[in-house]
Amino acid sequence: MRMRLSWTRWLVITVVILSAAGLLGWWYVHEGREHDQHAGHDHAQHTETKKPETPPSGQVKPAPEALPQAKPDHDHDQHADTKKPETPVPGQVKLTPEAVHMAKIETAPVRLGPLDNRVSFTGELVFNEERLAKIHSRAPGRVVQIVADYGQVVKPGEVLAVIDSVELSQAQMGSRQAAAKFNAAQKAYDRARLLYEGKAISRAELQERQARLEVERADLDYAQNRLRLLGAGGALPASVPKGARSGASVALRSPIAGRVVDRKVTPGLMVKEDEDLFTVADTSALWCFVQIPEKDLPSVNAGSQATITVSSLPGEEFPGRVDFLADMVDKATRTVRARIRVDNPGSRLKAGMFANIAVKIGQRTVLSIPETGVLAANGELFVFVEMAPGTYRKHLIKTGTKGGGRVEVLEGLEAEEPVVAQGGFTLKSELEKGVSRGGLGGGDGHAH
Repeated sequence: MRMRLSWTRWLVITVVILSAAGLLGWWYVHEGREHDQHAGHDHAQHTETKKPETPPSGQVKPAPEALPQAKPDHDHDQHADTKKPETPVPGQVKLTPEAVHMAKIETAPVRLGPLDNRVSFTGELVFNEERLAKIHSRAPGRVVQIVADYGQVVKPGEVLAVIDSVELSQAQMGSRQAAAKFNAAQKAYDRARLLYEGKAISRAELQERQARLEVERADLDYAQNRLRLLGAGGALPASVPKGARSGASVALRSPIAGRVVDRKVTPGLMVKEDEDLFTVADTSALWCFVQIPEKDLPSVNAGSQATITVSSLPGEEFPGRVDFLADMVDKATRTVRARIRVDNPGSRLKAGMFANIAVKIGQRTVLSIPETGVLAANGELFVFVEMAPGTYRKHLIKTGTKGGGRVEVLEGLEAEEPVVAQGGFTLKSELEKGVSRGGLGGGDGHAH
């Protein structure tokens, strides 16, 4: 009975020990799994997570401290955090959105559409001779005041200068004398007619008095016409000095509305008769004379539209029209003289400027871009094409004719490509900086 009790006691102790060992093994397995998950968290994203092996029943998993520790993958972390520098693309410029805004970069698509066919000539701008006046004094004298200055806009009849003339004074005296003689002759004739009616004098004496009256009338008309031809008549400006108001002063007046473009007088200057003193011109329209080669005559006619450009106003075009074409070919140059009338708003064009004239002779369909987008360097023409927002690439191009602010593209671009039309000089500067650092130059030189 006692032996049976002892065996039962040992059996109970053995079961308790085995149960405790099982619980301890389960605890080791659970804690080891959590440790592996925390220690290998970074590697879990790149490698497949291995399921921990379940120890056989009755086997205790060794403590975590006893397991070999994995070496931290420091090199992998360093490579993951360090970005490889981007390789520069030849001919390409990248800007931040802020830089794009500051540079005011604008793009326009390559357009397939009509462009004017033109023939080009050169010429010189001159004043419109139909609206040009050269003012001179009809009587010699001394300039006592200058009223109009260079560039001043004047109206018809406006006084330009005042001249004191001795000859005019003599003409005024002669006119007064002629008027006095005519009045005396008129009274003598009236008295003679009364006497003739009363039969106090003969008919012959009446006719003599009448003839004398006609002579004095002719002398008076001559004196008055001479005054008018010398420029007498009309009120003088209020600013004329009192010493010049003797009645012998002549006012130089502008016959047309326009601008004073030339003045050759100074106060006190003695001027001669018929000497040009002022030039007044209407500058709202100018003329441009050109020589048309004989081979281009079939394309140019009176009434053909033209466009005028000058080097001092790049990018600006002024519309004009051929209004005269000579009927004779010059034997020496084999050209025909033509005249083009060009509008001149704001008087931006100046007489004497050399001009480039393009006469429209038709239209054709071509690829074209805004002329402002074309840049030049090292003898090459190029543009920048927007590859992505803030990314632009240099494209070499070959151009053709120009017209209406656009230029024909013969090679280097395709329709609808977004070309930088404004702000290209900023991109060119950035590209040159890249070249100086070692190799952002070049560009697409192929034709699309």
